[in-house]
Amino acid sequence: MLKHGLSRTKIYSVWKSMRVKCYSSNKDNHHKKGKIWICDEWKDDPVAFDKWAKENGFHEGLQLVRKDKEDGYHPGNCTFLKIEEACKTHGMRRTRLYNTWTQIKQRCTNKNNDRYEEYGGRGIKVCKEWMESFEVFKEWALKNGYRNDLSIDRIDVNGDYEPINCKWSTEIEQQRNKRNNHYKTINGETKTVAEWAEISGLPYKTLQRRVYTGCKEEDLLAPVGKIYDHKYLIEINGVKKTMNAWAKAAELHFSTVKRRYQRGVRGEDLLKKGRLNSKKHDNQLSLDI
Repeated sequence: MLKHGLSRTKIYSVWKSMRVKCYSSNKDNHHKKGKIWICDEWKDDPVAFDKWAKENGFHEGLQLVRKDKEDGYHPGNCTFLKIEEACKTHGMRRTRLYNTWTQIKQRCTNKNNDRYEEYGGRGIKVCKEWMESFEVFKEWALKNGYRNDLSIDRIDVNGDYEPINCKWSTEIEQQRNKRNNHYKTINGETKTVAEWAEISGLPYKTLQRRVYTGCKEEDLLAPVGKIYDHKYLIEINGVKKTMNAWAKAAELHFSTVKRRYQRGVRGEDLLKKGRLNSKKHDNQLSLDI
């Protein structure tokens, strides 16, 4: 690294402290278990950081603060505040709306985020106004029907997070708008799982779980609990019996057979003695019935 003449300055101490929090060999010092990062512009160049700091009002007595504590160190997320101001918040940091704002930014900008490939990796961005200010995002949200039972939804699934392309939707409305919708045909009609949930009045997650556990199409819309009640017939090798009758015939507990059926186990495997191969049968999602 070239000599920069900043070694004894306060701003250099701030830059070094920032690097220690993100990249020191002592990982106990790291922010958020290493998930907080420094932009390429500042990471290895204290001169660039010094220039930005001077252009953004830095002087002795101010503290470098990230506006979004879940986001990294970069010009759009950093500012200098007095220590007493740095400790203040907008009072919404623990709210669902603030968490929504944080999540959409993380999935679009943080390559370490589990969902980055679905969003930022596809070129999806958050508009500048929302990226830089939670207050602006909050104002839009409250003026456009935000409620705690609704989630932010992009009208164009390939478009950005911006006012013109976003709305607040129910879970079923969101699922209808997903790129990877599941379609199921029941009695000759083909619809998305979200549409079948709306038509039947069953919870979307109930139908989603049934799809992923291999539920037959004729059983997909059965009332919650009916698939496992004492009148429902299960066919194995051409013979139909209730789940309770099959359990007794196989000398198994009813709860064992029911649990296997919930996991998607069918046919003779449903009645096998002993422990089943979990890798073969445990392919369902962890969703509520």
